[in-house]
Amino acid sequence: MKKAALWLAAIVITLAAAYFQRGTGPTKPVYAKFTFEGKEYQTSLPRSWETTISPDEMKGDYKLLNKELTQYIFIDSLPDHAEGVFIYKIYPGEWENDTIITFRNGSGFHITMPALPPAAKIEYSFYIKSSADTSAVLPASSVRVGEESVVLRFKGKVPMKALIPHIILMFAAMLLSNFTGLAAYAKSVNINRYALAVIITLGAGGLIFGPFVQNYAFGEFWTGWPFGGDLTDNKTLVAFVVWLAAWMLNTKKNSRRYLYIAAALVMIIIFSIPHSTAGSEYDHSKGEIVTGR
Repeated sequence: MKKAALWLAAIVITLAAAYFQRGTGPTKPVYAKFTFEGKEYQTSLPRSWETTISPDEMKGDYKLLNKELTQYIFIDSLPDHAEGVFIYKIYPGEWENDTIITFRNGSGFHITMPALPPAAKIEYSFYIKSSADTSAVLPASSVRVGEESVVLRFKGKVPMKALIPHIILMFAAMLLSNFTGLAAYAKSVNINRYALAVIITLGAGGLIFGPFVQNYAFGEFWTGWPFGGDLTDNKTLVAFVVWLAAWMLNTKKNSRRYLYIAAALVMIIIFSIPHSTAGSEYDHSKGEIVTGR
């Protein structure tokens, strides 16, 4: 098989895997439909949002900072008298609900609330009501947006200088992994150098830039084994070790090409696990981040 065909197949597999991962996982916005005054509307409810509290600030009593943050929910074409009501509580645990009447600017509903630390989560529901109905903050005529409550996790701001190299290198590692696995069938292709490229890009993207991204977002460089159970960190480590072992067992004897096929399959399986699954979570009772949730 010609290299061009192998690269084309690798690109298709990589794009399909990236599309699957982007469309799954606990940070993907929830697509929601609802009916208000006889007309159907739709929107997306966020499950990830930047906080105004930095990872350094959360190590003290963050409540003393009196910081706020603003979330946005956009719904097009609602009548002018439609108002938004945001009801949330800290998640997980038995916490009391807080209710916020949103500020509306056109299609945007602005939700201003006390800032929570990176990795903190809330469970919320969003309602639409008519401003003419003043019987209660949340009258019986209110309409819930979506069928279920939504869990949202806050994160710190990640600069592009860390995020972009991380994304590019991880994408390159996946592409090179798929190419090397496919090329292992074609004995005319010397794939050891491509396997080494997988190790370099995966190591740089996942084990160097990845920890920097996580530190900006949640204040920790590494929360996988042996320090924690963060699934994203652990799956990156497993993929790197598998590829390193496959390459080392082929440096002197290039007949174990089947190991590259196995490593490529492991890479696809591992990175099909949705990003941020079983990730960092702020424990309010301990005042610190725990992992594997």
